Amino acid sequence: MSSKRINNYKCVKRGVTVSLNVGVIFGGESVEHEISIITALQMIENMNRDFYNPVPIYISKDNKFYYHERMFNLDFFKDLKQVKTESRRVGIKKENKTHILYREWGPFQKKVADLDLVFPIVHGTYCEDGTLAGYLELLNIPYVGSNVLSSANCQNKLMMKHILKSHDLPVVDFMSITDHEWFDNSEQIIDECSKLDFPLIVKPASLGSSVGVSKSNTKEELKDAIETALIYDSQIVVEKAITDLIELNCSVLGDYSKQEASKVERVLQTDEILSYDDKYMRGSKEGSKGMASVSRVLPADIDESLTKQVQELAMKTFAIMGNSGVVRIDFLYDEPSKSLFVNEVNTIPGSLSYYLWEASGVTYESLINRLIKLGLEKYRMRSTKIHTYDTNVLSMKRSSLKSKLK
Repeated sequence: MSSKRINNYKCVKRGVTVSLNVGVIFGGESVEHEISIITALQMIENMNRDFYNPVPIYISKDNKFYYHERMFNLDFFKDLKQVKTESRRVGIKKENKTHILYREWGPFQKKVADLDLVFPIVHGTYCEDGTLAGYLELLNIPYVGSNVLSSANCQNKLMMKHILKSHDLPVVDFMSITDHEWFDNSEQIIDECSKLDFPLIVKPASLGSSVGVSKSNTKEELKDAIETALIYDSQIVVEKAITDLIELNCSVLGDYSKQEASKVERVLQTDEILSYDDKYMRGSKEGSKGMASVSRVLPADIDESLTKQVQELAMKTFAIMGNSGVVRIDFLYDEPSKSLFVNEVNTIPGSLSYYLWEASGVTYESLINRLIKLGLEKYRMRSTKIHTYDTNVLSMKRSSLKSKLK
């Protein structure tokens, strides 16, 4: 892609103005598969079609890529088996200096669309954890969002906690457990976890949307909670629960050089833990609106000093974790002790946290514009770095090669 096209929403080819083709990837092998579909279609609906031409790319639960013209409609996804039957299998490849979405056509490949940039809207394991970002970097195609390392570290709650703790950022006291450790010595683990003091929260290390998360008040409940979490992940987190809890969320937009924090929201919980149903199944009559449908107070009804503390800590967390694009950072506030803790970092938040930015004076359309510009700028900066050499050490004479290797 030319530098002119990177720096502008539109480019001119043979006197005709054309929009950027944005491949919107969603779905994937994740327990948050359906949530990804909701977020992607929300985003597509709010894209400025004068600037962008969205190209929907659906990843099925068995990790195959599909395309269909009807993928702009949520009703099309009500039968996921039918989606695979009616849609065309596709792939992405680099051809000369461009990227194309193609389909297999017998022994041939047929181009579906050119792709100027990819907008990943995926949640959870095998998607948001850096797997998809790595694939896109191998293709050397511009994409929106955090890179491989940042995505992987944020998806794994244990790694995130260790990194933040090493930078003296506040996290709740926690322990980690692997499935092997549990199966080998469950009784000792129960005793060790109990030293954190009940109640305790148990969660899979690498999932989101509150899947597999539960609260325990006794050793018996803790055992059940651990075994439930281990159904979803081989590594889990056990952490001290905050009883007088206020849950606060803040979104951050930017990259490593500059960050901006949104308004802060206070989430109103219908259960002791904000459940999957709270987040995604209590939407409008037309269908779930994802995180945008959760009951909340926005802006949060907290004092100005706490609001500022949340926003500053959110931007510090964003920078330390190496994020890019838009993230939502979830906080736990212990009211009696006036203590604030970083809970989770969502690198591709549900609904892209558009509602937090609308409350901050940024429309969903403007948010999309800024995210795409950040993705293109990240690609431009990455393209200026040296990643390989135009030499082949193996082509040297044996004697010369030996001296080089010494």
